[in-house]
Amino acid sequence: MFGTRAGIFVDLFLLAQLLVLPALLVAVALVRRGRVQAHAAIMRAAFFVFLATVVAFEIEVRLGDRPPVPLVVLAIHLCFALPALGLWALQLVRGKQAFVDPAAHKRRGRILLVLLSVTVATGFWLYAATFAGY
Repeated sequence: MFGTRAGIFVDLFLLAQLLVLPALLVAVALVRRGRVQAHAAIMRAAFFVFLATVVAFEIEVRLGDRPPVPLVVLAIHLCFALPALGLWALQLVRGKQAFVDPAAHKRRGRILLVLLSVTVATGFWLYAATFAGY
């Protein structure tokens, strides 16, 4: 799709990473305008789309004919990606509690935005190192 050694699901994963940050920013803007339900819907949809692309990526990487993954780059990526995924899941589960402790929800949301930003950046680095030969 992008002219690299990556398969279609890896390329779709890359596109999903590109779209997740703008979706989160839209969700933040909505909640600031008091549209909590729309915020929650975008956050849930973005989470499950991202999760589905991670699963598809893992299947393709494990089963496909791929070049070796640079382990240092992968380790750095996973140091941000795994906590981001866990915190995102926690935010979704505790979303209803945001009304009880909105400051904690907002604080975790800011941390999540930073973690996801670094996850996306390191994801592009991992893609380039593994599939584009950089």
